[in-house]
Amino acid sequence: MKLKCIIVDDEPHARKLLLGLTKKYGNHLAEIIGEAEGIPGLMELLHTLKPDLVFLDLEMGSGFGFDLFSKIENQTFDVIITSAHPQYALKAFEFGIADYLIKPISPSVFVRGLERVIKIQKKDEDKLIQINTADGQANILASKIYRIEADRNYSWVHGSFGSSIFTSKNLGYFESQLASSGFFRVHHSHLVSIKKIVKITKVDGNLEMEDGTIIPVSREKGKNLSAILKKNSNPEK
Repeated sequence: MKLKCIIVDDEPHARKLLLGLTKKYGNHLAEIIGEAEGIPGLMELLHTLKPDLVFLDLEMGSGFGFDLFSKIENQTFDVIITSAHPQYALKAFEFGIADYLIKPISPSVFVRGLERVIKIQKKDEDKLIQINTADGQANILASKIYRIEADRNYSWVHGSFGSSIFTSKNLGYFESQLASSGFFRVHHSHLVSIKKIVKITKVDGNLEMEDGTIIPVSREKGKNLSAILKKNSNPEK
């Protein structure tokens, strides 16, 4: 696994140092696919790129790094804070960051941070999701789930684990549980695994899933979904 990364820092020298660390010491673990001077620039990149990891500075001319977490709806990437200010570390981990690296960053600490993110993301792929059923509780690997469909305040879970499961958990529950496992809410009634999408058609904007199911996509979600699919090299017709 090779992480796709974006660097966010208002100092060109700091961005250059991170780029150098990646090329010299972490080339087998990561690649830099974009750079931004602040949160506004990052938000623009997120519309066209789908990073696995964001290196995020905190004190920048355009705002504070923590502003990112109030601006994103569905976070599908991990964050490593890169800061010269250790006093923000405790608060940073409350946002669920993967690591907090103090500048100047040593090569060994940098590589260890990348390795940590890879372990986290692999764990997310193998994450067990608890599903309440009429017969008790089922534990399903996230990687086995194709899609989840709302049925009023309940849900149907569909995948490669056998018969579909009807559960009392609503779609919001699954959205929060599966956000880090590559799932995207394409419609108020549908949550899908990005990896299980075969294509999105330009004619009607519907999705075709690996199991042959056709899923509608809401207009507001369509643009973000198209960008994600392009970055993941899924065919678009």
